This record gives sequence, C-alpha cells and structure tokens, in this order.
Amino acid sequence: MSTSASDLLNRARHTLAQLEESTSSISRTQWESFDQTVYRLLYNLGGPGALTCFTEHGAAALHRAVRDYPQPLQPADGRPDFSTREAAHLTGRSDAAIRERILSGQLLAAPTSNGYRIPRSELGPSPDVRPATSDDQHAIARLAGTLGALNDLLTINRLDPSRPALDVQAAVSLAAQVLAVTDRAARRSLALCDPESADRPLAIARYAAKALTTLPEPAPLLGMQNPAVPPAIDTPAVGPAGLERAIHEWARAARNELRDAVPSVEVLKDVNRQSIHMVAALDSVLAASGTTDDMQDVRDEIRASAMKLQAAVDVWSHTSTGMHPSRTYVEAARSLYTSLSRLTATRQPDKAAEAFTYQVLLRGVNDAAWITALAAPWAPRLLDSGVLFIHSRHAKGTPDRLTQALGGRMIEANRHDLPDLPATGWAAERSMRHTARRLPLSIEGHHPRSVVPTLTT
Repeated sequence: MSTSASDLLNRARHTLAQLEESTSSISRTQWESFDQTVYRLLYNLGGPGALTCFTEHGAAALHRAVRDYPQPLQPADGRPDFSTREAAHLTGRSDAAIRERILSGQLLAAPTSNGYRIPRSELGPSPDVRPATSDDQHAIARLAGTLGALNDLLTINRLDPSRPALDVQAAVSLAAQVLAVTDRAARRSLALCDPESADRPLAIARYAAKALTTLPEPAPLLGMQNPAVPPAIDTPAVGPAGLERAIHEWARAARNELRDAVPSVEVLKDVNRQSIHMVAALDSVLAASGTTDDMQDVRDEIRASAMKLQAAVDVWSHTSTGMHPSRTYVEAARSLYTSLSRLTATRQPDKAAEAFTYQVLLRGVNDAAWITALAAPWAPRLLDSGVLFIHSRHAKGTPDRLTQALGGRMIEANRHDLPDLPATGWAAERSMRHTARRLPLSIEGHHPRSVVPTLTT
C-alpha cells in the first residue's frame, strides 16, 4: 500500500500523542531538528515559488504564515544569495537595518534591478542543525522524522511531471494540520526541555497558535491532491493494494519502454488498451457507488474517452517496428490486466474498501493519462523516421508496392498509408487527460439513484 500525505499526518498525530505522554527530557539538538524540519516543510508549502495564485482563498494567509516564522535557525534551501527582506528574516533584524548596513559598507551586497542581493556568506554562520536520526527513539525525534518524510514526499511530487501541482486548498490544508501539530509539540516541549532552551519552543508555540487563527479550516486531502509514494515491492498482489502496486509497476515499465530509440508497436497499442481497462474499472466503481446527475456526465465522458482510446489501438493495425516488448513490460501488463479483471468481477465488501479502490484507480487513471501523453508523439516520429512498417496488402497501392503485396511483405509506411495515425493518438491523449481532470476527488457523498449499465472492455 502506498504512503500518502494524509498517512504521514496521521502518523505525526499518533507520535504527538506519545510525546504528550512522555516524561523524557528534550535536548537542544532534538528540538532544533524538529524546529528546522517544521520551517522547511512550511517553506515548501507556502514559500517563494510554491504558490502560483495568490487570489485563491487562503493563499495570501499561507504566504504570510511562512513569512512570519520566527527567525529560522537555517535557510530552508541552498540559494547562494537573498533579498534584503529575506536577510532580515534570517538574521532577526529589520529590513531597514539591513539596508543601513549595506549603505554603510558593513554588509556586502550586489545591486540588481530588483534591489540588493546579499550573499549567503554575509549572513554569518548558522547553527549546525542536523535532521533527526532514525536511531533516536524520542517522540520529538520521531515526530521530526515523520514531518521530514512529508517534506520529502511533497518535493518528490513537485519534481514528478506526471503528478499535478499541489493546489492552494491542499497546501493550506497541509500547512494548517502541520501548524496544529507544531503548536501542541512546542507546548509539550516547554515542559520537557532545559529552562535555558525554553525561549525557542515558546516562540514557536506562540507563532503556531497565531498562524492557525489566520488560516482556513483544513479540508480533506483527496485524489491527486493527496500526494503519495508508490507501494513497496513486497505488497501482496491482491485487493486494492495489489492493484496499486500493479499500476505502479506497469507505469514504470511503460515509461522505460517509451524511452527506447524505437519502441514496439505492441507497447504503443497496449498503453491504450490498459487505459481502456482502467477507465472501465473506474466506471464500474462509479456505477456501484450510485450515479447522480453530475456523475452521469463524468461516466459519459469516460465512455467517450474509451472509444477514442480504442480508435488509437485500431489505427496501429498491420504495422510494426520490428521491436518486441521487454519481458518486464509483458509481465507488468499481464499483472495489471489480471488485477483490473478481478476488480471488475468482484464487488467491494464495504464503502470504505470501495472508496479506497476509487482512490487507487483515480491515481491509476492519472498515470495512464501521463503514459498516453508519452506514447502519442511516437506516431509522427516513427512515420517520419522510416522505421514503421506496414503489411504491403494494407499500404496505398503503387506499381512497386503491388509487386511486394503479392509476396506478402512488410514495407515502409508513410503518411499516405496511415493518414489518421498521429491525429488519432493525440485525440486519445487529450480525451484521457481531460477525463483525468474531470473525475471527482471522492465518491463519498454520492448516493444511488438508479442502476446504470457499466462500461465493458
């Protein structure tokens, strides 16, 4: 089973409960690891460049909450220079004081069209704050490790082009939940740390409590706005967790196949077949959960997408590149097909299992949409490079081709032989991408109205 942002937040709350029951003292090193981890996580959610739209509800409040974090122990990233405002925040001085030091020559800075840029070295030495280690079993260290894992998960999600960007609502929700954990952890740390080190937990507790009042109530993290890492390779290949593992292995194998200099036509066709099977399974889950008027529109779009995907399969008929799929891809595709077939043939035992299955398929459809986007450009590439072949009996007739047709040979295909090949592939890609965006984040709250026939493959 994959580990999502929600899972890590639940684990953080569980560890927080253990911290609140603990009587073990907290060292300065342990607190600073937690402190810096919280800052890096909040910076990742609402720092410069993290938010692209400040007009959405909560975006400005999140940015201010990150900006108002008490003087950080270290910068959150490895940038070589900072603006005067950033330097003031990192050194605990005012913006005016930083500018005065620059003008007096006490602080080295480079003038730019957007103001001064201050080298990192000019900010003075930072405390040597290290991440919490896995062998430290104190609750505050384990809490820091969990929040650090969440920060890593968000970074991986941002760097993965197949994943949609975290929207403002999800970022605000994550930040509010992190701040709630931070507030309680800082309050408990006041009772467990040395009195000489209590000023920092006190400052963070005051900051977190105030910041929480400025942010909207956290909304549930659903669908692709609940980032997750793939399931472990030893996940049992049964049930929704097994399906999740099968989707991940197929997507990884498909990406590797499509990176080849010349991919197999069978892989290009199978990408669309697997996408059809996946949206069919998702349609069956939607049908079982009950169909409302708005859900019926989504299911109609799923059917239209499946038809375009099937056209993208058929258009490759009688063609070949002479390449064969790898054994890894064949096994991954077979495993996914088997998992999806079992899913469509078996009704989920309860609503919780049904909702989890839908979340797995929602991620799977997003992966399939990304894979079809990687597969679509191969149609014009193969046609223009002269490495796509078509059976001579199905090619456009010319005198020399008629002679080859009598011998039943494969000949080089051109755009006259397959005029619809590129357009059909792109139509399937656009339809799959649009369907992935239209799918509801959750099936909870939709109640049965009538029984509607499900899509079949």
